[in-house]
Amino acid sequence: MPTKELPLHQHTVVDLFIIIYVYVDDYLKPAARSGLFMLPNEPHQKGSYAELMTIALVGDLLAQPSAQQWYAQMRATYSFLFPVLPDRTRYLRIQQNLERIYVALALRLPHFDDDTVYVIDSKPLVCCVGGRHKRPRAMTTATSGRGGQGGYGRTGFFYGFKLHAVIDDHGMFVRFAIAPGREGDPSVARALLEVQEARLVLGDRGYQGCGVYAQPKKNFKRPRPWCGAMRWVRKTIETVFSRLDRSFHLMLPQLNSERSIRAHVCRKIAAHNLGLFFGAF
Repeated sequence: MPTKELPLHQHTVVDLFIIIYVYVDDYLKPAARSGLFMLPNEPHQKGSYAELMTIALVGDLLAQPSAQQWYAQMRATYSFLFPVLPDRTRYLRIQQNLERIYVALALRLPHFDDDTVYVIDSKPLVCCVGGRHKRPRAMTTATSGRGGQGGYGRTGFFYGFKLHAVIDDHGMFVRFAIAPGREGDPSVARALLEVQEARLVLGDRGYQGCGVYAQPKKNFKRPRPWCGAMRWVRKTIETVFSRLDRSFHLMLPQLNSERSIRAHVCRKIAAHNLGLFFGAF
C-alpha cells in the first residue's frame, strides 16, 4: 500500500501500529492504576488489551471493512509486532467488552472551551427500514424512529437506534449517546448538554427550546439571528457523520444485539478522534 494513502501518511503501517500502541498503552496503565477500570492479568493471557485495541483502531484508520478479515490479515502480515494473540472469536468477544474503555479513550482528547462553537445532531443507526420496521425484532431495546431526511424508505421510518453527538470546531466528538430510535432529539440533547460548559451549541430546528442555538422556525414572532456562517458551521457534523460511514464503515456489518452495536460505534468514534488528533484527515 503506498504510503501516501495511509493515515499519518508520513509513516508506514508499522509506524502507525507503534504510534497507536504507545498512545493506548500510556493511557490504559495509569487509568487502571487509578481504578477507572479493571484490566485482566492472567498468567497465560494471549494479547493485552492495549495490543487488541491497537489492532482494531489501526484497522479502522486504514478503512478495513471487516474486523475478521483485518485480524486474519494482521496475524499473517504483522505477526512480528504481536507474536502472541488469541484466536479470532476471542478477539471479537473482547472487542465487545471494550465499550467503556473506547469511550474514555475518545473523550479524553477534546475539551469544552468557552471560545469554541459546538454542533449537535443525531444520526440513525438502522437495523432495518421500510416495510420491515414494524415486524417483531429480537432487540427489544431498539424502537421505530424517523430521521435521515427521508433517506430510509419513502416515509423516513427505520427500526434501530440513534447516535446523538456533540462535536467541536475540529470535528471531534466531545459528547455522544446511543438511544432508541423513538427517543426525541431535544430530550437527549438536554442530557448531553447538562454538564457542558460551552457558550454556543448550534443545532437544527428540531432542537428548539433545549438550550441549543437553533435555526428559527418561520412562524416565530421574534426569531433569533441566524446567518449563513452558522448554517455552514452546523453542517460540519453532517460531514463528520458521512466520514464515519464512508471511511470507518459505521453501519456496514450486520449487528444483532445492542451490546455489539454500542461497542462497534464507540470504537469507530475513538478511531475518528484519534485520526483527527494525529492529523490523519
